[in-house]
Amino acid sequence: MKSILLTRPLSDSLNTRNILKKYGYKVCIEPLFTVKYLQPDISGYDFDVVISTSKNSVKALSQICRVGDLSIITVGSSTMQTAKEVGFSDIISADSNVDGLISFIKAHYAYTIKFLYIRGQEVSCDLKRRLSEENFDIKEVILYKTIIKKSFTNRCKNLLLNGKIDSVAFFSSRTARVFCSLILKSGLSGVIGNMTAYTMSKNIADNLKSLKWKKIVTARLPTQDNLIDMINKDY
Repeated sequence: MKSILLTRPLSDSLNTRNILKKYGYKVCIEPLFTVKYLQPDISGYDFDVVISTSKNSVKALSQICRVGDLSIITVGSSTMQTAKEVGFSDIISADSNVDGLISFIKAHYAYTIKFLYIRGQEVSCDLKRRLSEENFDIKEVILYKTIIKKSFTNRCKNLLLNGKIDSVAFFSSRTARVFCSLILKSGLSGVIGNMTAYTMSKNIADNLKSLKWKKIVTARLPTQDNLIDMINKDY
């Protein structure tokens, strides 16, 4: 039985694990960070459309305001599904990466529209700057931050040392960077040569190249469905 390590926050990893187990994989979970939601006052913000590139920003927004009457654009289907679950009714998914999201906004929205970009403390792309450079009216608000783990659990270390992990799935560049850092810190770089990294984007893959993997495979589209489909085809 092939084994896959998931490094996302626990709630996200449990969802992915349930899907992978249906395909017959043994799934191990080692969250590399926890998420802390913030509660800024956005009552004075004037906007027409919300933009989100992460599920956590959607969840955090739903905790500080009513979202049922808000319009939202999400980067992909996973964030779109979360928006549905927390109560958004007017949802559009760009079904792409950040570059695709920007192209989608340029193609479908007028410059008179006021956007609110909801995000975490750390982002891999400065979406506010890029849309501002395209002359869009966009504000941003930080709704959550991530707290990074300082070391692997003993259980995870033992699984890695004993060759019990065949592959690792990566959903973000930050998780990739943290994983590589902890591998080097723990003196476990020697085990990576027998493992495959599955990533959602080229940017994530680039952040893994400090380690010598058996191979790094990138999904065709940056969605969980595409990532899992790729894993199935590769195995």
